[in-house]
Amino acid sequence: MNSQMRDKLWMWGYTQEKVGVPIPFTASTKSYCSLEDAAAYFGMPNTIFMNSMHSLDNLEKNLDYISGSKNIICGLLHGPEAVLQSAARIRELAAKYPIKGVVLDDFLQLSGHPTTPELIRKLRETLGNELEIYCVIYSDLNHLDITPYLEFIDGIILWRWVSTEHFWRAEFGPLLHRFKEQYGKKLFHGVYLQNYGEYSSAAAPMDMELWKLQWQKILSALRSPYHHLDGCVLLQNGWVSDFRFRDQVVWLKETLDYFCATTSDR
Repeated sequence: MNSQMRDKLWMWGYTQEKVGVPIPFTASTKSYCSLEDAAAYFGMPNTIFMNSMHSLDNLEKNLDYISGSKNIICGLLHGPEAVLQSAARIRELAAKYPIKGVVLDDFLQLSGHPTTPELIRKLRETLGNELEIYCVIYSDLNHLDITPYLEFIDGIILWRWVSTEHFWRAEFGPLLHRFKEQYGKKLFHGVYLQNYGEYSSAAAPMDMELWKLQWQKILSALRSPYHHLDGCVLLQNGWVSDFRFRDQVVWLKETLDYFCATTSDR
């Protein structure tokens, strides 16, 4: 069993104090699978905890659910003052929980929240050097150059909002190479279980053949001796218990087990 490969796997989502209710970005779909159980099901030791993107209430109670994670990355509230407020609280909690860093979701999207280099400098000062800063970038949407931010951030999480066969076959590999060479930061790539790019939050699992192709390309990149890809992220646990997503969920669990068991650790 290759523990090094398992260590590159991250589950993104939300813990639940009560199950059987919708969670963010699942519309009216009820979720019965909290973040920690989704991570355990897929054998993903790391979690990206997004409750903190919406509220600082009950943070410790919800972090308790994922306290068994090897590493936790926390979302941040939106808005200049709120970003720093939530970062300060997360830094305090890092003394108690295995918090590795924070993530700035929808970083520099033209339709998102303005984020200046000065704000990220203040964020770095608030977090200190112990916690890492990751930013989310969509490769098929307009975004601004992140060069002015490079001295403050540690990693990039890439996403493809509208997934296509052409992208995964022809553009994925060069994209990883370009981002790694241009920015030189840790590089993760995300995968949507829900096809948000085409259907928003209306329950629609990723097409099965496209789902398989995405994971085959990502897992192959994780094995690559060139190390362009440092990790992958699955979003999100809110759909895992929905029977409409069962085939994709079961296929992925079996594939990750196969992948990790057949990749020797040297």
